[in-house]
Amino acid sequence: MTVQTRSDQPCDKSDIRAVILIPAYGQPALTAETLHSAIGQQCDFPFAVVVVNDGCPVPETHEICQNFAASYPGKVFYLSKANKGLSAARNSGLEFSLRAFPALEAVFFLDCDNHIGPHLLRRLVHALRAGDNHAGWVYTDVDKFGFASFSDMSGPYSSLEHLFRSFCEAGSMVSRRMLDTGARFDEAMLKGVEDWDFWLQGLSMGYHGIHVPNAGFHYRRRGESMLTEAERDIAPILDYIRKKHTSLYSIQAVQEREIKGRARYAVYHPDTRLVRYMTATSDPSAPVVLEEYLRSLLRAAEKPDYGSCPGHLIVLEQNTYDLLSDMKLLAGVFWILECALQQAASTSCTIDVRTAVDVSLAWTSADLPRADKLSVPFPSQPVHVWAVEAGALLAEQFPEGGFAFGNHWHTVKPFGSRHFTLEIGAPNVAQIDASPIASDAFTALSSTLATVAEQGSRSFWHSVPYDRYRAQAASPRDYYPEFFRLYSSLPVMQAGNAIAFVLDRAEHDDIAKATQLAISVRAHGLVPHLLCFGSTFVGPSADLDVFAEIISLPLPSLGNHSDLTQNYMGTDLPLLDGRDRQAALGTLAAFSKVVSVRGRVLHLLAGALRKLGVRTWAFIEDVKAGATNAAVAGSAFEQAYDTIFPETVDVLHLCRAIGYPAGKLRVWEEHFPTRTITTAMHNFQQTADVFS
Repeated sequence: MTVQTRSDQPCDKSDIRAVILIPAYGQPALTAETLHSAIGQQCDFPFAVVVVNDGCPVPETHEICQNFAASYPGKVFYLSKANKGLSAARNSGLEFSLRAFPALEAVFFLDCDNHIGPHLLRRLVHALRAGDNHAGWVYTDVDKFGFASFSDMSGPYSSLEHLFRSFCEAGSMVSRRMLDTGARFDEAMLKGVEDWDFWLQGLSMGYHGIHVPNAGFHYRRRGESMLTEAERDIAPILDYIRKKHTSLYSIQAVQEREIKGRARYAVYHPDTRLVRYMTATSDPSAPVVLEEYLRSLLRAAEKPDYGSCPGHLIVLEQNTYDLLSDMKLLAGVFWILECALQQAASTSCTIDVRTAVDVSLAWTSADLPRADKLSVPFPSQPVHVWAVEAGALLAEQFPEGGFAFGNHWHTVKPFGSRHFTLEIGAPNVAQIDASPIASDAFTALSSTLATVAEQGSRSFWHSVPYDRYRAQAASPRDYYPEFFRLYSSLPVMQAGNAIAFVLDRAEHDDIAKATQLAISVRAHGLVPHLLCFGSTFVGPSADLDVFAEIISLPLPSLGNHSDLTQNYMGTDLPLLDGRDRQAALGTLAAFSKVVSVRGRVLHLLAGALRKLGVRTWAFIEDVKAGATNAAVAGSAFEQAYDTIFPETVDVLHLCRAIGYPAGKLRVWEEHFPTRTITTAMHNFQQTADVFS
């Protein structure tokens, strides 16, 4: 039988295992209610209540706190200090608790106008004890009273969701191990949301949270409170938090969490009825049957479990998937479809494979208008790949019910669908072809979804209102626009070592030059990718082996690459519209380094990429007829690049004469030496050393 300590029984300080920390300021009657609920905890371990008077000018607050301390000696500890704000009061209570109670395991934060049920402390401490060494805190659901509502904080802890949504309230418990690491409240934060900042601090230290359902935390929702004030001033507060925790909010760090959770694409093969979850195409999950995926989708719309169900559904046969994967095109095709879903309710692709000496790609596309009925259009023509936002399927299947809540994004998009045609030429593909999706696959998908919903007794949700706060499939739009002002970003595995070689055109000579550079960086631990912002691509297959992935992203506003439509400081440049600029930025944003090779598109993006933490390089080739033009073009945008790499001594002299800062000029061979160094390159390096 569990032995419980009496709430009014004094405890030996050396035995205290948990503390309820209550900052007190104003509202003496409410403070008394809070203290009663804290004293009434039923635990199988000794605990104490530490109340901190934050310089409250109301004398009744002092009297109530003093009376409780006198009535419960050795149980209630009363501290009084000058007013410096909520964070300072909590920190004072933490410092006292850590010094006073050597056996302390955890501290629960309770504001002076909230209540807790009698079993909360015991349940949270036991959950913390059951966690691993990285369990930094435990949190629970929030029953709100005053303005009554219920905040469902259930589901496994998601560090990705925690970056954009504060679901661990101040009524949570922090572990001793996290406090010993140095976690404290930010005393500069005086307008609220300091608890979110505190838990993000723990996340940056390598800790995570644990959810305990319905533990009995009751939050008083008042018409005017610190939270209400914080909601009005949330923009500058969020800006402060994100600048403070830059290690959490870099685009590479965010995407690393997304890749680990495999939270972006659900890839369904109708021929096998198997579904894989992935963000990076090189890191798929183990397959699940279609019915299990659909149950996961339905649960995502019912209860919080962020990241358990990807937000995009992509349908293609297994052999089409294998073909694109073997040719290193899979990530690029998925990314193109995702970009298209920013403007269309659904998107599809027809693939034509033929035997050719070289690898070639040619993209064309067409947009179809929205139908009068705001529905997700299934393709009428044979297609090989089809993509849709997963939530739109629920809105399509249950147009009048709760499943449609929050899933009507497709109804405001300008196009009903966007269809691509991709012509692929490659050697040795005579026996490999892409299989079109069976015409009845889409009917079967809808029918299976309806059956799974009925089996789960979910059809009654057509008419019952349901609060779906935090209930949703994962989607990049939940955080990329807010964090980075991007729709999304191309998923890149091991982004810290990934380098993108960027071409305007992808023809034999361009690819050969990019390949030469890629070989040299791969020998130094970097993983090269080839990116082309054009609708066509032609190159020898041998040259492409060095690249981890090949991304050919057709930007409609580029049109004909020879038709340059704007001029800047004597430099002809392509004109990108806003949507294409977003797509191009998102394609490059997660790489650690990007290199402009015989290209000018990157000139337009390099400045924005630097702000996202991407290192930008420009390679200026020694092309006899075009070196001067390339150097002049680069000079107009040199401030947007971290480093300029002239290829030869002559180009180095030219760049210096034009006015490139000497500190930006580097020798490629100096950074990425190859095993064989020609005499000319040796002379180049010696000359560069003179300038350095």
